[in-house]
Amino acid sequence: MTENDEIDRLKGRLSREGAGALTELSNRATDTLIARGGEFAAWVREMGEERPLMSLLVAFEIGFAVGRWGPRRAKH
Repeated sequence: MTENDEIDRLKGRLSREGAGALTELSNRATDTLIARGGEFAAWVREMGEERPLMSLLVAFEIGFAVGRWGPRRAKH
């Protein structure tokens, strides 16, 4: 087998077994997540300007929920 044939065989194997399609899917998912995160941040900013008290209440509820997810403390 010549060097060129070996290189072609290895390139073919790499394209079949490599993470090419997985990398593309991951990049698309990341781009979508970043875009949606930006849209969500803009929505939160808009709601904060229009309804500051409601935003404060929602922030308190989210903080309370996150605090409840924390590590459990041992009961004495």
